[in-house]
Amino acid sequence: MIFILMGCASFVPIKGQNLEKHTWKNRILVIKTTNKTSEIYQQQVKEFENSEAELKDRKFVLYKVTGDDFESIDYTQEASTNSGNISGTSLEKIFHAQEHFEVVLIGLDGGVKLRQTEVLSKEDLYGIVDAMPMRRSELNRKNK
Repeated sequence: MIFILMGCASFVPIKGQNLEKHTWKNRILVIKTTNKTSEIYQQQVKEFENSEAELKDRKFVLYKVTGDDFESIDYTQEASTNSGNISGTSLEKIFHAQEHFEVVLIGLDGGVKLRQTEVLSKEDLYGIVDAMPMRRSELNRKNK
């Protein structure tokens, strides 16, 4: 089981942006589209606008992927942004190639926790994350 989780941590190599550096530090939400102007992509991006405090509290880094390009927002670093190019082979490893829109949640352990092709509401995202054992431990430490 440990080897499977470790393997998932290297599931998403991005040129100039190694997602392994986030393992045990950040949760990652990846929003992928083939068309940045598509309605579903715009709805998804809008869903997380004005949610900086909640995303920071849950240690999120958001990757928006369009074709071979990405933009990342690290909410734990005062919403610092980064952008670059993704290799085609890494897309094949994390995304389903036939999907034009996809949302992937990667946990602190580097494992894929959610994959869907519909808009993910922030309430659903927070509910999924807040139910995770490591998040419950974080909340318990915070409340003491």
